Amino acid sequence: MKTTQLPSLTFIAIIAFFSLIIGCSKDNTTTGGTPGANEVWLQGSVFNPTTITVAVNTTVKWTNKDSYAHTVTSDVSGFDSGNLAAGGVFSHQFTTKGTFAYHCNYHSMMKGTVVVQ
Repeated sequence: MKTTQLPSLTFIAIIAFFSLIIGCSKDNTTTGGTPGANEVWLQGSVFNPTTITVAVNTTVKWTNKDSYAHTVTSDVSGFDSGNLAAGGVFSHQFTTKGTFAYHCNYHSMMKGTVVVQ
């Protein structure tokens, strides 16, 4: 008598299908709301907002809303958050006028700018 594995394969295929759907629909970010004044969120592997304009002597706060680490690193020496784990916060006070570009060391596409007026 010949046995078939069709029911087992069907069950595995169904489990794989639902795992794929659940995995693809999971958002790796903490959602809800928008960044406050003088605040930047690291969310969805972007800086939100990408450019922020502040007055001299303003402290800008970056909050990592992703479930993985980022950095907030000045393109020229000036500030560096180091490893900013999920939920981590970094702040820097800007004491001079200018345009300050920054990036994430882990994700080259993440770039932002602080404009100090």
